[in-house]
Amino acid sequence: MAKNVDRIKKNKIKDKTKSTWLTFFYVGENEGVFSEDARRVFIINLFATVGVLFTLPLGLSSLYGGKTVLGVVLIFFAFLYSMNHVYLRYTHNHSVSGSFVIYPLYILMVYLIYTGGVHGTGHVWIYCLPAVALFLHGLKRGLIELGVFTLVLVIVMFFMDSHFVESAYHPTLKSRILFSFLVIIFLSAIYEYSMSRSNQELKEASAKLKLVAYTDALTELLNRRGMMQRLEDTTYTSYHLLLADVDFFKRINDEYGHDVGDYALAKLGKIIQQPLPKGGLASRWGGDEFLVAVCDCTQLDAFNLAESIRQQVEEYEFEYLDQKFRMTLSFGVATMNESTSLRETITLADNRLYSAKRAGRNQTRWR
Repeated sequence: MAKNVDRIKKNKIKDKTKSTWLTFFYVGENEGVFSEDARRVFIINLFATVGVLFTLPLGLSSLYGGKTVLGVVLIFFAFLYSMNHVYLRYTHNHSVSGSFVIYPLYILMVYLIYTGGVHGTGHVWIYCLPAVALFLHGLKRGLIELGVFTLVLVIVMFFMDSHFVESAYHPTLKSRILFSFLVIIFLSAIYEYSMSRSNQELKEASAKLKLVAYTDALTELLNRRGMMQRLEDTTYTSYHLLLADVDFFKRINDEYGHDVGDYALAKLGKIIQQPLPKGGLASRWGGDEFLVAVCDCTQLDAFNLAESIRQQVEEYEFEYLDQKFRMTLSFGVATMNESTSLRETITLADNRLYSAKRAGRNQTRWR
């Protein structure tokens, strides 16, 4: 029993520590929802943190070793990356923050190449640039920036007369640094391209799955789940629900077959959707029921819309192959407002719909 209690306590401490670190790197974003923005905030923060962890100790080491200028430069960049985290925490602007990561890094790399760094090792740090640049600015912009940086690299190593450069680089080493850097750019570009393609395919697949999850395949209207989500997410505090049911739909299926029934429902979806005002929603609520939501109108306007749809359906002659037939709809209309919840409004519309059916069908009840 005691061991279980200790294990639970350790797990709680572990979870709390993990949550604290994630909150730090997400700069307050909800780490449970790994959106594209949250992912970029997270990784940019990692880049900035790694920058501080490397430049600060190396800067202090350079100061201790007598390389004052190099030490001051590295400590300045550590401070800059620390401030970048603060900026990102308060603004969540990962686009600007990403630029604060990569452009100082370009400058630092040029400086290290020019001076040679500590004991001529400055060039070893440039190989981190391609991956960071391509992630932060994408394939096209990243490659352009890396191309400019490579040009600067060639000028500094081959054409600038500096005793720092001459002491740090052997002539054959310079060309090998350049070619190896180009290889890293090429490999990073391939990886970034494949990742961007994969991410695009995932987004498209996600969009298709979402469409399937919230759309009725037969009528191409919202399905019940999609309609509920749209109604629950709406910013309107008042709107009208029009619940419609096909009168004697079972007879159509029994007399003409289910293919004809499917055709009739699909056609009904188009008839119902056509007269909807801007912002109106239409859904196949289930079976042969349809739910319409309209806002920015009066209850009388909603009633008139229901009547207009009902009359259009009544007058329309459905034709499938050699089968011709007519259908009618019954409507129940209810208003959702501050005193009536969504669920209550749906129930009220349903009650009025069945009141219309009991009264003889092919009519609209709104009171």
